[in-house]
Amino acid sequence: MQNHIVLFILILAATAIVSFAYAIWRGRNDEQILRSIIQSSPIPMFVISTDHRILHWNRALEGLSGIKAEDVIGTDQQWRAFYKSPRSCLADLILSNKVINSSILYAGQVTKSKVLKDAYEVTEFFPDLGEKGKWFRITSAAIRDSGGKIFGSMETLEDITDQKTAEEELLKRTKLESLGTFADGVAKDFDSLLSAILRNVFLAKISASEEDKILENGLAIAERAGLQAKELAHRLITFAQGGYPVKKLENLDGLIREAIAKALAGSDVACEPVIASDLWPAEIDAMQIKQVIENMVTNAREAMPGGGVVEVIAENITTGTNIRTLGEGNYVRIVIRDKGVGIPRENLSKIFDPYFTTKEKKSRGGIGLGLAICDSIIKYHNGLISVESVAGAGTSFFIYLAAVVKNGAP
Repeated sequence: MQNHIVLFILILAATAIVSFAYAIWRGRNDEQILRSIIQSSPIPMFVISTDHRILHWNRALEGLSGIKAEDVIGTDQQWRAFYKSPRSCLADLILSNKVINSSILYAGQVTKSKVLKDAYEVTEFFPDLGEKGKWFRITSAAIRDSGGKIFGSMETLEDITDQKTAEEELLKRTKLESLGTFADGVAKDFDSLLSAILRNVFLAKISASEEDKILENGLAIAERAGLQAKELAHRLITFAQGGYPVKKLENLDGLIREAIAKALAGSDVACEPVIASDLWPAEIDAMQIKQVIENMVTNAREAMPGGGVVEVIAENITTGTNIRTLGEGNYVRIVIRDKGVGIPRENLSKIFDPYFTTKEKKSRGGIGLGLAICDSIIKYHNGLISVESVAGAGTSFFIYLAAVVKNGAP
């Protein structure tokens, strides 16, 4: 009987040992599966433990941040993925139960995820990621074991830069179209009133006696002011309607050179345009496109008050779907680049807005309509203007015009 009891105890102990060994193997196997899932995910992510030290840092995050996993695993430096100095990430706030304080750290509002239970999301712009900064939707959630106990948290990053850019473009277009409709009506009424005023000023001038010089001088000043106001009205109409473009097939080489010469006449800024010898023609309103190029080059000149060189490049380009809001096809791309004061990042999204200007002294024409008009003209030519700029280093404008290519040749 005693032997049976000993045998039973031995079997029980062996079973316990096997079960314990299986549990360890199962745990390690589950951990290996989790590690494999995290590493193979195309979504950048990291996992931290309850002491805020990094457990996993996947390959997608390595590619985004340029930081190798071996350099951060076991440390509390998860902030290095996004920031230049130590601070808490959303995953840290969840572990510390301080999500309520997130407004101190994030410009966007942290909200509960609509997809994942007990997860939080925030949309944030990171200016130091990529060439021009990136928008990310950050999602973070606590990780629990089978008993429901939290043993860490994970954070993922979804790149939504293209989505945000498209939303901003749509908002800008909607705003411009609404403002354009209003400006068109106001400008036409304004133009009619000015025409009546100028007619009467002219009649008063020719009726004034030669002795009445004060009256004549006053009428001359009024006439000049009226003509300038009439020019403004025409600018508003151009902005509102694209100036009723009358398109015909044009070669752009001479047009570009003429616009550059006019914009730089009498200045200390030089330009030797680089124009493709086989530059494709385009269906355009030559006067309007000349106005656009002249305006762009004038802006480049004004950005370099001490003189310098403006680069102008005109080339043929065939686009796919890589250029936002531009359809596939053949285009002439005109690049206008200066090495001037540049445009601060916060102003880049506003430069095509009507009446937005960074110029301190608004001389005639410097009222913030130039780029809005250019954008409107190019829009009505089914093209695109885009800009790249670094404050203190210079600005590049890119103009795309649909080219006319027959049988693979102009």
